[in-house]
Amino acid sequence: MRALFWNIRGMKKAAGRATLSNILLDKHPDVVCLAEPMVEVAAFPSLFFNKLGYDACFIHNIRTNKNPNLWVIWKRSLTKPTIISMFDQFISLCINWRNNSIYITFVHASCFQASRRELWMALAATPIGSSPWLVTGDFNASLFSHEKKGPGAFNLGSASEFNAVVDACNLISVPSQGHKFTWTNNRKRGNVLAILGRSFCNEEWINHFPDCTQEVMQCFSSDHSPLCITSDSMRKPANCPFRIQRFWMDHEEFMDVVNKSWSEPVDGYPIFSLALKLKRLKPILRSWARSVFPNLDAELKAAKDDLQQIQSQIDSYGIDDHLFNLEADAKSRYLKALLDHEKLWAEKARNRWLSQGDRNSRFFHLSAKIRRVKNSIRSLQKTNGTITSSMDDLVVHVEEYYKAIHKASPTLDHGSLLDCIPHILDELDVRGLEAIPNDQEIKNAIWDQDQP
Repeated sequence: MRALFWNIRGMKKAAGRATLSNILLDKHPDVVCLAEPMVEVAAFPSLFFNKLGYDACFIHNIRTNKNPNLWVIWKRSLTKPTIISMFDQFISLCINWRNNSIYITFVHASCFQASRRELWMALAATPIGSSPWLVTGDFNASLFSHEKKGPGAFNLGSASEFNAVVDACNLISVPSQGHKFTWTNNRKRGNVLAILGRSFCNEEWINHFPDCTQEVMQCFSSDHSPLCITSDSMRKPANCPFRIQRFWMDHEEFMDVVNKSWSEPVDGYPIFSLALKLKRLKPILRSWARSVFPNLDAELKAAKDDLQQIQSQIDSYGIDDHLFNLEADAKSRYLKALLDHEKLWAEKARNRWLSQGDRNSRFFHLSAKIRRVKNSIRSLQKTNGTITSSMDDLVVHVEEYYKAIHKASPTLDHGSLLDCIPHILDELDVRGLEAIPNDQEIKNAIWDQDQP
């Protein structure tokens, strides 16, 4: 799934069409939203987009006594999106994507803080429920002070209201790549840069599109940069690294397994023995962990279902000694599964500050997903300045890069420089320098060192 948002304010007609056609043919977005094309509905260039593969039909917002400033078009292969809610500052759509309903909201916020409050209230009241939801557009507000560069004071009140609606809607900032700032006033003196365009999503969107990311493209003739939100799946590496989870060490059998493997002798130098023992311990721990710690998600679900089944029997038939013992065992199993599940996702999320209170498994799970999205490599810039984003091209580029680093470089023999060094040592001194020290000399050199 690819969505493109671009505020084309101030763009000239001819240059804008040429630039827009190049972006659409390069990025192949499924849904496109254009902001600030101040034209009447009858004058919208539907034939131009139809030639590029988009439906001749389009969706626009309605403003009182003003031309629409949000226009949404989509690929002809998609069914027409359904309008969920519409406001003069945003459009919320429901799109049927691979037999699933997903929601996308395109925003073009007002430049006035008082008018944006109506937008925040309307966004909080959008009927999305527990479906995947993406919110993208020009919010005309920043979240943090470092998102603005140049003269002018940072509006703390506007940022507080913006943060409040993001928290109220349980939205997560989509990881961004490319340029940091999305808007510039294009002035030589008093130049201002800011992050006004951005994308958010909810947890269900990350579950549905685990590799969602935002690309801030080059700012062209407009003062806003286009935003391309990509949700394509990345291929998982076949050689996933082996990692020891910290909660394995809490098991009573862990040290016995390690001691049994480590106590087997290995001949050779100490550093060679250490490397060989570590290599031998790896498959042993992997096999032991799979037998002792099953799929923690499945184990948690099974333990919860067993406890519910026993408690349902107690509600129906009353409690006796047998059911009492079964319930106690089921509770112990469920609590242990909860603890292991939380420890696993705490390790993956690498969060240590949230360690007490209610169960934090969902928080850790979400943090790990966001971390995984941020750490993924989607594009690389070659030495000639071109950017490659294909997975096959990335593999070839990385392989060639490290081959070039470790490739032997030609050296030149400057033996004539040795003639400039005066010969002040006789033959006996030279032989002494080249002689291999014996055991007694090594022992004396070590024993003569200063002791700590």
